[in-house]
Amino acid sequence: MNNSNFFYILIILFLSSCASYNPNTFSSKSPFSGGIYKIGDPYSIEEKVFFPKEDFSYAERGIASWYGEKFHGKKTANGEIYNMNLLTAAHRTLQLPSLVKVTNIKNNKSIILRVNDRGPFAKDRIIDVSKKSASILGFQKEGTAEVIVEYFGRANVYDIFGRINKKDLSSRPKRNTKKFILSVGVFSDQENIAKIKTKLKGLGKINTKRSEGNKLLYKVFLGPFESENFTYKVKKAVIGRGVKDSFIEKLN
Repeated sequence: MNNSNFFYILIILFLSSCASYNPNTFSSKSPFSGGIYKIGDPYSIEEKVFFPKEDFSYAERGIASWYGEKFHGKKTANGEIYNMNLLTAAHRTLQLPSLVKVTNIKNNKSIILRVNDRGPFAKDRIIDVSKKSASILGFQKEGTAEVIVEYFGRANVYDIFGRINKKDLSSRPKRNTKKFILSVGVFSDQENIAKIKTKLKGLGKINTKRSEGNKLLYKVFLGPFESENFTYKVKKAVIGRGVKDSFIEKLN
């Protein structure tokens, strides 16, 4: 082979290697590098309030949907990078990351997914899965499917170098920073208390406390919450359910 041909081959190899380079390519060490263990604070979407929490016995039946190109390459709620070709999912309240088993009721297909994002927020949907997951479960074309979602186990957390982070962030002691409650009213009739609890279901923990001045009266309140601003959001949702006389109290 003469020198000119050899030089030409080197140029071709160099150009082909440049063409294949993509600065947005997902990490070869771990596709989940750089994420953290996260539960998160309560949040509201369209006046509906969600309370993230650790739930190791979670099981629910409902509608699943999927998300793809629009979010591909963007950060998930716990700091990982969403890849629509991996087996992942978004859930509104489960700890991140965690593993769930999702079963398509129609065809009985099941897979284990890594929950690393928040969602879905469309009405009556309980989980958003990746495009690849929807394909395996057999509902990519339909868009949605009725499924059973069950907590399956803990998921590893990886540092930016793709190594397993062995420090269990969930074991850190939690500070008691909840300072606000939303007082709903004072009731003597247990039937009325049951009705108000039904009306406010899903807006947070509903508590009852016997009145110190009158043992026949019960104070009903939501919370406690960490942020006064968030408590105002809960109050707005409570008003939307027809309970208009609630007020915010700050705890000592």
